[in-house]
Amino acid sequence: MGKEIQVVYADILKTSGVFKDCGKRFADIVPNDIGTVPKVTEGSLEQAISASLDAIAVMHDALGSSMRTHGDKLKYVHDKYRDVEDDVNDLLDRIDDPGGIQPRF
Repeated sequence: MGKEIQVVYADILKTSGVFKDCGKRFADIVPNDIGTVPKVTEGSLEQAISASLDAIAVMHDALGSSMRTHGDKLKYVHDKYRDVEDDVNDLLDRIDDPGGIQPRF
């Protein structure tokens, strides 16, 4: 395996960790209990504020989750690339003896 490929593997693995860490830190920005909506005299305004805060919370949770999911996907890509590289190296090592080549399951 060449140095360039090793760098790519390391970069993918590092990036997966960054996504997962940032996703967790982003999710932790907002406390679980943010309290109640301030009381206002206009009922429709209170409902609008409450609905807006709920929507922001949902989007915040979705974004944090998405960041962590991308980290998991990058880790999966790293692992699959590594498996393929190992398979190719095995085949190249056994090229002189085609009968010795066995599929990896």
